[in-house]
Amino acid sequence: MKLSTYIAKRFLLGGKGSGVSKFTGWIAIIGMAVGSFALVLSMAVLNGFEQRVTEKIRGFEGDLRLSADEKTLTECSSNYFTKRTTIETMPFIERKGLIHRTGEPPKLVTFKAVEINRLAEFYTVNMESASGDVSSDAVVIGRLLANRLDVHIGDAVMLMSPIDQPSVFGLPRRIQTTVAGIFSANVLDYDDRLVFIPLKIGEKLFTRKRGVDGIDLRFDNISTMEITRLELNANYPNITTRSWDKIHEGLFQAMKMERVGAIAVLSLIILVASFNLTSTLVLITVQKIRQIGILRTIGATSSTIRSILIKQGFMIGSIGVSIGLVLSLLIVGTQYYFNVLPLPEDVYFMDTLPMILTPVDVILVPMIAILLISLSSILAAKRAVLILPKDAVHIEK
Repeated sequence: MKLSTYIAKRFLLGGKGSGVSKFTGWIAIIGMAVGSFALVLSMAVLNGFEQRVTEKIRGFEGDLRLSADEKTLTECSSNYFTKRTTIETMPFIERKGLIHRTGEPPKLVTFKAVEINRLAEFYTVNMESASGDVSSDAVVIGRLLANRLDVHIGDAVMLMSPIDQPSVFGLPRRIQTTVAGIFSANVLDYDDRLVFIPLKIGEKLFTRKRGVDGIDLRFDNISTMEITRLELNANYPNITTRSWDKIHEGLFQAMKMERVGAIAVLSLIILVASFNLTSTLVLITVQKIRQIGILRTIGATSSTIRSILIKQGFMIGSIGVSIGLVLSLLIVGTQYYFNVLPLPEDVYFMDTLPMILTPVDVILVPMIAILLISLSSILAAKRAVLILPKDAVHIEK
């Protein structure tokens, strides 16, 4: 064992009869533990919510969306996707429109015309339907929208597309259909604005559109998505490809900023504990001024004294960080496997608190702590190396 390590252990928290330095040392340990604990838990919860939101959005948007003119999309479907059985396709038409029931004011919604009989097969929707299947002449609406319209499965509704009215003075196209299913997304505003309609109804309703607007793709192996995107862009220059995260880029950027903000704010707890660690090391230096003077007299160099203080800082800080990490990992692991912390499902779109940690998160917290502990220890060590043997004797007297 090195001399500096041995002395650092002997001086730890001031040693015997340390008094105030022991108290401030334990406060520093508790602060480090609380900061590490809060930081790990916050990242786990943010990761969990981000994963759940991502799953919901991917379920409603597909993995990749293609947009182009009708000719290009038709050529792409017939020549490219027919040869790739691992890629599912869903052509769609999207348009703003109105929906209402007889005698009630209309609601502005987004119509998405798809192959309605494949809706539950392609999109991940939590849907209620009368027969477990959706017919080719009925619509599927969101739970919140159904409550606003006061409609149930089997009720008749009217669809209108004011943009597609035949002339300035003409009436918009109106199509009456029935509600075959009600879905619950519980993410963004899908439940309140999105209405799935059959593709053939969309073609009749949207008279000013020619062909489909795009194709949603879903991959059996998501790792092949980027290869497919590059091939499509190379073979069909007119096609625009957007993944689910690009479609909702603003949302995911906001979640990333929220994550960075949470890390920055909660790191302040560790920063405050680091300030307390600095004061603890300074107090230890004052209490051990005579011993430091003796060490300098018998030949200890400035680097040895600096090493003693820095190692003490790391010993004190590592105790707190280790306690915080172990406790937080136990809670995250328990919640991940046993779901013991519930959430009100009527407020959130899940019934348990999601917690997920990645190796990067587990490494990040100690790295932040090590950085702040290093700064605190170096600041305290600078004070100790300034003490000369004759000054130590004078101060001790």
